[in-house]
Amino acid sequence: MKIKNALKSISPKNLSPVFLLKGNDHFLQDFFIKKVSKIFFKNLYTTTLMLPDDMGGKEIIENLSSTDLFERYKLFIIREPQKILGRSSSDLIEICKNPNPGHLIFLISDDWSTKSNFFKKIESFIEPIETQSPFEQDMVKWAKYLIKEKNKSADSEVLFNLVDLAGQSVVHLNNEINKLCLLVEPRTRIKIEDLDYFSGWNRERRLWEFLLVYSNKNYEKSAVIGKSLIQGGIQLASIIISITSLFQEMLFEKMKKPGTFRSNFGYIPLPSSIKKRITYFTKNFTKQEITHALYLLHEIDKRKKTQIIDDEIELIAFIGQTIGS
Repeated sequence: MKIKNALKSISPKNLSPVFLLKGNDHFLQDFFIKKVSKIFFKNLYTTTLMLPDDMGGKEIIENLSSTDLFERYKLFIIREPQKILGRSSSDLIEICKNPNPGHLIFLISDDWSTKSNFFKKIESFIEPIETQSPFEQDMVKWAKYLIKEKNKSADSEVLFNLVDLAGQSVVHLNNEINKLCLLVEPRTRIKIEDLDYFSGWNRERRLWEFLLVYSNKNYEKSAVIGKSLIQGGIQLASIIISITSLFQEMLFEKMKKPGTFRSNFGYIPLPSSIKKRITYFTKNFTKQEITHALYLLHEIDKRKKTQIIDDEIELIAFIGQTIGS
C-alpha cells in the first residue's frame, strides 16, 4: 500500500495501532510515523526504538507487554523484526494482533522484497506500507510537496531537474531542497538557474544531460554536450566508463537478466535518473547496436592506453558511429 492511500484510510475512529513499513527510504518511514502519531496520540507519549541486533527478543516482548500508569501512551519502533526468533517471534505476532491500549507499534524492514515466515504471518493480517524510494513520477510529486512545505514554489522544469539531480531517495531530495530554499531567501520562487549554484551539481548535471540525449539517439545535442564535457575538463576515460555501464545494463535488459545495479551488487557509474530509465532506453537500441557500441568503446580504451589521442575527436566519432544518421 502507498503511504498516501494508507494515510487516507486512517481516522481517529478507525485506526489499527500496528503498522508494517517495508522499504529503505528513512524519510518516508519518519514521515509516516509522525503523521500517524499525530492522529493516534492526543496526549504526551514516549517513543522507544528497539533493534533485535542490540536487544534480546525477551526484552523486546517485555517492553511491549508492560503497562505503566504514568506512561500510558507509548510508541514503539522495531527495526528488522524478522530477526526476533523462537518463542519471542510468536509472542510478537500475538501482541500485534492484540496490542495494549495506548500503544502504537511500527514494524520496519528496509528491504521491500524480503520474505520470511515472520512476514508471511504478519502480512496475513497487516498490509505492508511501501516506504521504498518512489519512481520518477511520484518523486516529482514529493519534490513539489517538500518545496510547498517550506513556503516556496517552483515550475515543472525545476521539479524535474531536482529529481534528476537529487532524486536517489526522498531523504537526499529533502536535504537538497532544504539547502536550495535557504539559498533563494527571501525569494519564494525557485528558478532553474538557482540549481547551478550547488557545488558539484554542474558536472553531474551535464553528464546526465549527455547520457539522456545520447540514449534517445539525439545526435546533434549529444555532439554539442559531449564536446562541452571535454572542453569543461571531464576526461574521456570517465565518460567512457559511464557509457560502457549504460550499454552493459541495456544488454542485461535485452537478455532478460537483472542488471548490476538492480541486484545491488555495487556502485555503478550512472546517475540515478539514467538508471531509472534503462528499460525505456533499451527500446531505442537493437542488441546488435549495443554489442557494436561496446566493441567501439573497448577499442577507444585500447587506443587511449597505447597512444596519444584527441579526446574530443574520439568522442564525437563514437557518437557518430553509434547514433549518427
